[in-house]
Amino acid sequence: MRLRSTRDLCISVLERDLGHGLHLDRHEQAGHDVWGLVDACLDSPGGIHMLLEAVETFHRGSRSVRALRALVEELLPEPLLAGGERQELNQLVQALERQGLSPFQTAALPLLYQHAVGPVGPPLGLEVRGVRDIIEQLEEMPLRTDGVAPLLVFVNHLAGYARGATATAFGEWTIRFAERSGLSAERLRRLPRILEPAAPSLDPESDAYLVIECRPDGADPDRFEVTAWLQPAGRPAVMLHCDEEPLPPARLPALVEALLARDGRVVARENPELTIEFVLPRELLDQPFDQFKITIAGVRRRLGVEYPVVLRSMDRLRGGAPWHSWRAKWRRLRADPAGATVHRIAEPGGYDDELLFTLLSEPSSVGLAMAFPPGRGGTGRVDELWVGLQAGMPVAVWCRDGGASGRFADEVRALLESDLPSLPRKVRELRREAVLAQGAQVRAEAMAGQEAVAVGAGAVPGAGVEVRRTEEHVGSHLALLYDDADRFPEVYEPLRPPA
Repeated sequence: MRLRSTRDLCISVLERDLGHGLHLDRHEQAGHDVWGLVDACLDSPGGIHMLLEAVETFHRGSRSVRALRALVEELLPEPLLAGGERQELNQLVQALERQGLSPFQTAALPLLYQHAVGPVGPPLGLEVRGVRDIIEQLEEMPLRTDGVAPLLVFVNHLAGYARGATATAFGEWTIRFAERSGLSAERLRRLPRILEPAAPSLDPESDAYLVIECRPDGADPDRFEVTAWLQPAGRPAVMLHCDEEPLPPARLPALVEALLARDGRVVARENPELTIEFVLPRELLDQPFDQFKITIAGVRRRLGVEYPVVLRSMDRLRGGAPWHSWRAKWRRLRADPAGATVHRIAEPGGYDDELLFTLLSEPSSVGLAMAFPPGRGGTGRVDELWVGLQAGMPVAVWCRDGGASGRFADEVRALLESDLPSLPRKVRELRREAVLAQGAQVRAEAMAGQEAVAVGAGAVPGAGVEVRRTEEHVGSHLALLYDDADRFPEVYEPLRPPA
């Protein structure tokens, strides 16, 4: 390779076979130029083997080329991809990029990588600029403990982004590579795919779900391990946050604000409608999560006014309450909402446990409405809500504050007479009414003050104006447990010794 023209031709063949350009600095001196070419090939997966093939094309049978091949086979492992496979995969990636990746899909690429390498796999490199860089890093990784190449898992996930002929070509490439790797077609079909192609009938206006789980910390009962997922409609969840440091409840609003305002996967989600779900233990169910104050783009607002905010039972999702009756009642609610019933209880202790369980176990019973909050504490105390969870009811609504319980009966009657599947949005409307009522109260008090100043101390402030104080509006104190039995948030456990 003393002649520069020979080296130029070799580089041209290499870049064609690799499917991308080589990052190398050219030198006038032949030795330095060849050294730079070898370094660039060492940095590219399979590059040295492809360089050897290119050199053999021009110098087949040469003694020095045979010595070079023996050296490469001794020092370097066989590349995962053959030259043609790598070239075809690069072409598929280029076709996928021409189709365009949404901001959500781009932001989710590290998740696809993490699923491919597993929980103890090496972290993704800091200089990753796109799909091709991830593929190059995966190509140099050994097989997983289940005998599957991480690259195959990643490409199988990646096929969920593709459309039309590109999706078909990704599938065919995956099948061929799996067969060459000794992986059966049945085993390939069982590989999980995080992102499936969107079904043509998928409603683009359907909800995405931001799920936030607060798991009690065993060492400190006042702190919680917080995990957050984004679950686009009809697709598996994407983990957003999994912190091993337990947090006090007071720090939750800041975390929620960061997810909504600064996490690109949430901001650029494909589904514009977003429902926020808090998966909570019993001791947190009566906390006012919907009243969290968050500031986004300088505008302060209450979480439950902008988004439907619902609660989910951690005890049920994690196996502390029966699933079969829950799923049966949920199917009944979805199939026949008009025929579903919600039992109303005005005061705690109105039913003994056996009677209430029997009432709520009726097939048509799907919910419970309480004018009082559930009992506090995770000490095993049995209260009405716990009996309802054991009976499998997916819906519960209650008033957190006794001061607003007088209006609860009227408001909840209107809620329950409407379509039950629309409860999260109906409850959000009541929370909005509460904020509007607060604004009306402030304006009325200001107007009354102005009238008092104008006509003297004997004036009747705000005469003729009916004012309903915010703390008396049930919308500020309404909690909704709405447990969707069709969606099970994934369990993400922090790694613990000896992992």
